[in-house]
Parts: sequence; C-alpha cells; structure tokens
Amino acid sequence: MKSIVLACALLLCISFVAADVEHRPKPTMPYPEIQITHHFIGSWRDGSRNNEMFTQYDVVIKNNGNRNIKQIVLGFDSTCRIRDGNAIWNMIVTDDGHSLVLPAIQDINAGASYTFGYILYGNAPANLFVKNIFYN
Repeated sequence: MKSIVLACALLLCISFVAADVEHRPKPTMPYPEIQITHHFIGSWRDGSRNNEMFTQYDVVIKNNGNRNIKQIVLGFDSTCRIRDGNAIWNMIVTDDGHSLVLPAIQDINAGASYTFGYILYGNAPANLFVKNIFYN
C-alpha cells in the first residue's frame, strides 16, 4: 500500500514538472464591449531583409458599448514584432514601446469601428488586448 501511495505521489510530482506552463501573463478582457478582429491582408518574403517573412494585417476595433471612446490603450505581448516605424498606421506606439493608442484626433463612437494596420515579422497576428479606455 505504501508503494502505491509513493508511486502516486511521484507521478503527481512528475506531472507538475512536465506540464507545459506558459510563462507570460494571460491578458484579461475587462472591456467586453470591445471587439478586436484581425484581417489577413498578405504575406511575403523580403529579399532585402535576409529573406524574412512579413505579414500585413488590418485590425478592427469595434465599440459595441453605448458610450463614445475618446482614447483606447491596447497592450500586446512578444508576438507583436512590428517590422519598423513605418509599418504601423492609424495607431501610435507609445514612447515606452509597450502600448498602442489612437491618434489624438480620433474617437470611436458607440456602435462604430476603427481600423488600423501593421506589418509584422512572421505570419501570425499579434496578441492584442485592451489595457484601458477613456470615454467622452
């Protein structure tokens, strides 16, 4: 009986050690009224950049809420590898490089959408999430 308990405890320890654990924090969705959708535009290899793969996406931010958005702050993880400073449009990368924000003159009205685009290294879209919203 002791050997069965010991074997079970050993197997439990091994399962914890062998588990595939993701080490980055999972973003939460504290703003369920916001929907972020990626639309694939195209992919290509750039011979002038060591034959790197690049992919262009349009991203639609949909305000399903009943209030107008004055500013939205989007966060991202290591999957957001923008090709260069000219490879994102209709959004601004913050000075610290960790967030995307709307241009100062842009709002997203209730029920409306806003589209921006970017070109990334690789062929998968970036993981984007809402960090904060400021309403009118």
